[in-house]
Amino acid sequence: MGNDTLLIKQLAEGNRLIFKRIFEDYYRPLCGFSRKFIADTDVCDDIVQESFLGLWNRRAEISSFNAIKSYLYSSVRNACLNHLRHQSVKEKSEADILALSSDWYLEDSIVEEEVHSQIYEAIEDLSPQSRKVVIMTMNGLTNPEIAADLGVSVNTVKTLKQRGYQFLRGRLKGMHWLLLLLLA
Repeated sequence: MGNDTLLIKQLAEGNRLIFKRIFEDYYRPLCGFSRKFIADTDVCDDIVQESFLGLWNRRAEISSFNAIKSYLYSSVRNACLNHLRHQSVKEKSEADILALSSDWYLEDSIVEEEVHSQIYEAIEDLSPQSRKVVIMTMNGLTNPEIAADLGVSVNTVKTLKQRGYQFLRGRLKGMHWLLLLLLA
């Protein structure tokens, strides 16, 4: 019996540690995914938590980890659609509902949120100074502006940025093109 098969079997039997791991892996990307369509973060959090409750209630029906991901994203998408349908026409246009309903938009949004989640998790692992420099750079600040804000020399900013980028490149192998877009 493979490791994934064993984990799925344990989940079906009610293993809360496996469920907690799934929750930790998907909670942040699912919240980001739902926030693309619904501005109210409390509503988004409720939708995501409801999707996990649904997963727990249907855990015996799950056959693979891919099925878990598919179920969670579909559940969140459907709940967002229902929420948008119930809002007044003034708040959300029909175009938003149609865009959210399309499969290509769903796939793009899932990929984007998972990539953002990976990038921000990697950024969290940087040293505090490098993290500040990288985030300030992502927000469009120049090296002299960052140096002035942090009270350090421009050369220090360059060094911290170089170290941060080097760490991120190693941590996010295969995603260099995305880093270039985000950090340009």
